[in-house]
Amino acid sequence: MKTEVLTSVVVVAGLATQAQAQMQTQMQATPSSAFPTVAFAGGMQTGEVAITEFMKDPSTVSDTRGEWIEVRNNLPHRVNLEGWILTDDAGNWHVIANGGNGVRIRPGRSILLGASTDMALNGGVAVDYQWSGYSLGNGADSVILTRPNGVMVDRVAWDDGVLWPDLPGRSIQVRNEARYAFLNDDPSLWCHSSTPLSPTNFDTGTPGMDNDPCL
Repeated sequence: MKTEVLTSVVVVAGLATQAQAQMQTQMQATPSSAFPTVAFAGGMQTGEVAITEFMKDPSTVSDTRGEWIEVRNNLPHRVNLEGWILTDDAGNWHVIANGGNGVRIRPGRSILLGASTDMALNGGVAVDYQWSGYSLGNGADSVILTRPNGVMVDRVAWDDGVLWPDLPGRSIQVRNEARYAFLNDDPSLWCHSSTPLSPTNFDTGTPGMDNDPCL
């Protein structure tokens, strides 16, 4: 068992290194305004921002308060998400809007998009941006992040617990080595979080921090 786990980590680390090299080559060759798309199993996705963790089924608070998505900026400069679109395969959507003030992510950092920014209502999670008219399905569903021009940046689609982690009250997170749109379509690289969100909220998650190890 230990040998199998070690082999898995080595393989993921190798894939992550390939993804980093590929992204670095693209960034050097192309301005961020025309970031090239990459074709793979999930479709054409540019990957400059990646979905790295999400809470779709909180237990301590209601879904309408406690759902959130963590997105990570993989570029060497800030990214402004204002005007970008959250959608899913069913056609639900929300345009990220902040009155022209921007929704920015620093290089190599993450922010949370969620159902509520009120920590007294959402389980004590520091959500950076509150959506409206959008939600995460507890069964099979997806999160799609696109630019205003319709170019898909990242898409993560989960099933109803067949291949994907699916326990209520636990966020679903990708391995730290695989926080790239080139890798996060693979359900084997995702697992449940294990760290309680707070001393009073025993749901688990690592919003805005490195993800827990996948054991």
